[in-house]
Amino acid sequence: MTARTRLAASAALAAFALTAASCSTKLSTRSAPTTTVAPTTTVVGGSTPAQTKAADYRAQVTYLLLEQIFLLSRVTGGVVAARSSAPLSSSAAPSAASTATTTTAAPAATATTTTTTTAAASTTTTTSAASGLPTTTSVPASAAASTTTTTTAAGPVAPLGAPNDADAASALDHNSTDLTDLLSQPQGYGASFAADFYPLWTTRNNSFVRYAEAKATRNAAGASSASAALAANAISLAQLFHSHNQYLAVTTVSNPGTGVADELTVDNTAVVAFINSQAANTPTAINDVVAAAEKMRHTSDVLSSAAAKLDPAQFPGTALGTASNLRAAVTAALVEHAELAGSTTALLGTGQTAAPESAALDANTASLGNVVIVNFFDQATRVFNAIWSNYVNLLRSYARAKSSGGPTPNLSGVGQQVGGFFGHQAPTINPSLIASDMQQVVDGLVAVADAQAASGPWATPLRVATGFTPKLASDLSEGIAEAYPTQYAP
Repeated sequence: MTARTRLAASAALAAFALTAASCSTKLSTRSAPTTTVAPTTTVVGGSTPAQTKAADYRAQVTYLLLEQIFLLSRVTGGVVAARSSAPLSSSAAPSAASTATTTTAAPAATATTTTTTTAAASTTTTTSAASGLPTTTSVPASAAASTTTTTTAAGPVAPLGAPNDADAASALDHNSTDLTDLLSQPQGYGASFAADFYPLWTTRNNSFVRYAEAKATRNAAGASSASAALAANAISLAQLFHSHNQYLAVTTVSNPGTGVADELTVDNTAVVAFINSQAANTPTAINDVVAAAEKMRHTSDVLSSAAAKLDPAQFPGTALGTASNLRAAVTAALVEHAELAGSTTALLGTGQTAAPESAALDANTASLGNVVIVNFFDQATRVFNAIWSNYVNLLRSYARAKSSGGPTPNLSGVGQQVGGFFGHQAPTINPSLIASDMQQVVDGLVAVADAQAASGPWATPLRVATGFTPKLASDLSEGIAEAYPTQYAP
């Protein structure tokens, strides 16, 4: 967490969520009982405070942005592993893979060219007389500026050849497509937003790949070029958002800045940090990945709340209200759980220890326990931690058994245990519904461990497993919000 205080700590403890995802590898269509309906309020959809349209949209954006970070980390990890064995490049002589003009995506992709200025930038901030809203624009400029033109391909990241590298690249592109579809939903954005967003977002992904290649080959010039491309891309993305939504500034002169480019700059720094850790083979690189994902939570808040302001009739409810906070935080923790579980079983399934990944998974259990303690207090938290920790240990044992060929533990009853626990805490939580949601997550992660043990691609199966978490987060947070209507307003 940065000095920007990207998440209010109290909201993080009292919050958690997402909707049944609308993406390509999303939730099962299996029918399930509905939750108890809370008293109707004056807010459209307020009878379900954590499931208003504004909360839905925020939770969906949260899910996809966090998933993007974990998928990107797998792609860059594969790049580092593949390139680290190549001959090292001199910082004065960039390799072909990381020169200022390079294409790392598939040949069919269209290249996007950005011009970056290496001198100090000047920022101009104006205010709209009609709305009083910031309409800032950042213009890199200097009388003695030196300018470098960098071309980075748009479109899917080119796979490196290993089955899971190709699968991870494909999953990352599907995530980008889903994110494009989701972010273009606000009616005020218009039909052109999706066509403009996807090339810019995938150019960003490809720039991270170029940076990873440069760090793996110790190519300082290539890393600098990729960093410059990322900085220019942040401005381009911010200008796109601002052109469609007056509530999203490009950048501001406040410290910290509150524009979209300011958000993306912090996010880019966090991704670069975990790529640096991967290139240095730092054991705790997974912690840097989690830190980058956590920063994306604030970016999702900024984007979704601005969309709700632009189209309040389309997104009724309060995007940053207490019930929405609850759902967004539950979503984030459950997405991280699935992603960290996949990273852990990937190593355990090949006989490795996975100590850092396993520790991060246990820390995630504590985060989930925080949601329980702020709503159901100490004794319930002790019971929950025991149930959840036992489930996580069974999952780890399953991966180890698949590696050694021994008998695998049975995880078919985990959903019922978790559903029974939450159903006992409040009558507004439907235990059968939570049990069904949870078991789909568990079964999905078991399928991931099976794929890993078979040395097959597992990024897409993990995306399927993670796709079940938004439904669980949505139903769980709604039940909690209905139990405490004065605490969780729509």
